[in-house]
Amino acid sequence: DDLGGGSMTGLPIIETKANDIAAYIPTNVISITDGQCFFQSDLFNQGVRPAMAVGTSVSRVGGAAQIKAMKSVAGSLRVNLAQYRELEAFSAFASDLDASSRATLDRGARIVELLKQDVYSPYPVEEQVVSIFLGTQGHVDKVPVEDVRRFESEFLDYLRHNDKGVLDNIRESKKFEDDTEDSVVSAVQEFTKQFTTSSGDSLVGKEAEAEAMDSEDVGQEKIQVRKAKK
Repeated sequence: DDLGGGSMTGLPIIETKANDIAAYIPTNVISITDGQCFFQSDLFNQGVRPAMAVGTSVSRVGGAAQIKAMKSVAGSLRVNLAQYRELEAFSAFASDLDASSRATLDRGARIVELLKQDVYSPYPVEEQVVSIFLGTQGHVDKVPVEDVRRFESEFLDYLRHNDKGVLDNIRESKKFEDDTEDSVVSAVQEFTKQFTTSSGDSLVGKEAEAEAMDSEDVGQEKIQVRKAKK
């Protein structure tokens, strides 16, 4: 009471063997905690950092601690990543995939890129909301995987300078209303027009060029007249 009351928070750190989270010690510790962050060396070696395994990481109080904006955009995130990891393992042995599976793999790879974070580089919650929205709603599906992080960084910078009210609104209201979503969609569409990939290409598709007419058809017109049936 002399120190203001409150409670003590413990952060047990356990090393698993061969990523076996079901071993005796991990399961006992999990049973008495409010959740766990499970990191995998395989993901770390693949360049996924923080190397958190979404399928086995759980927070029993996370939903209560999240703002409404985060809940609204991140609802499908866990499922998307779980499907991606499952298909990723399958695709290593399958020679061909259907269009739906390929789309799931492509989007999952881009979401993984969006979730990467450099050390000592925290993101404000409003920027986290926008980034996750871009991934789960397919706004980076056309961006090459190697350019996703640059697209994210430059788009957030674009918002700060051109439409800062969107970020301010998310931070202050803690909600992601329809008008906010419309503003983000409009901004990302406008930004996409000026974004250039690392190979120098534009993300905006070009219209197919019309085929040139044969020289003998130039200046020729054909008129067909049909008599009306009696």
